[in-house]
Amino acid sequence: MGKPGVLIVEDEAITALEIRNVVESSDYEVLSVVHSGEDAIKEAITLKPDLILMDIILQGDMDGVDAARKIKEFLDVPVLYLTALESVEPDRLKNTKGTGYLVKPISEGELMSNIEISLNNYQQAKHEIEDTAMNSLSDVQVFMQSVIPQLSANLSIDKRGTFLGSFHKKFEKFMKPKFLKETGRYDKGVFDKLPETGKLQVYLSWINNFFLNLGFEVDIYSEEDIWIITMKDCLWCEENYENIVYCLICQAILKQTLGWTNIDGYIESISDASLNKNLCRYKISLNEY
Repeated sequence: MGKPGVLIVEDEAITALEIRNVVESSDYEVLSVVHSGEDAIKEAITLKPDLILMDIILQGDMDGVDAARKIKEFLDVPVLYLTALESVEPDRLKNTKGTGYLVKPISEGELMSNIEISLNNYQQAKHEIEDTAMNSLSDVQVFMQSVIPQLSANLSIDKRGTFLGSFHKKFEKFMKPKFLKETGRYDKGVFDKLPETGKLQVYLSWINNFFLNLGFEVDIYSEEDIWIITMKDCLWCEENYENIVYCLICQAILKQTLGWTNIDGYIESISDASLNKNLCRYKISLNEY
């Protein structure tokens, strides 16, 4: 792995140079130095740093806290605040991934020790979140096993409809709260401001993890103005490739979860289930195209 990348946001040129020299003298790489909140947002989204050193008082209309809050809408990155102020309103630092703040003048040792602590605490918190997500996915496996009985290829057409209707209700009751939380749909102020393609990327990341957890091999790629989802190695019908009910369940999951995003688009199967192949492909198109 390369050196951790640091973005420095500081409007005083001499101070910015001093911070840069201190950071680069240690095992870190300075990706960029900017002087305004607006430039901080652009550079953070482009460079994706491992840590941001953010001065609170900046040039322009946006201060460092506002810039960090905006960056959080697009990136999960820790922010270590730097300030000449003797006190900072704690409420303003909430929900900005702030790992703390240092009051200027800052010694070299104080700066570097806090950078190391910030990165370590962030990584630890990130692992805890990932462990929680994995436990959540394990719950999904148990749920899916409980609502999908041992079906046979002889299930009649009318019974298929009854079963799928019941599946829809149970899936929505159990999965929708998890979906809304894990995709950030609860935070509508952030999610709803994303462009449709941004919302779709959030959705595709979630659906990819969902099916990977169920044992599928998933491949997602864009093709001009559409997105293709390919799923292979379906373990649900490993011993019964002729059972079309499992294919209908996959279709139901994809259409139902896409609807939860309110994305202005649609999804359709581009595989022929009658071929009984252990591979399914779906196409997502956005109506704006």
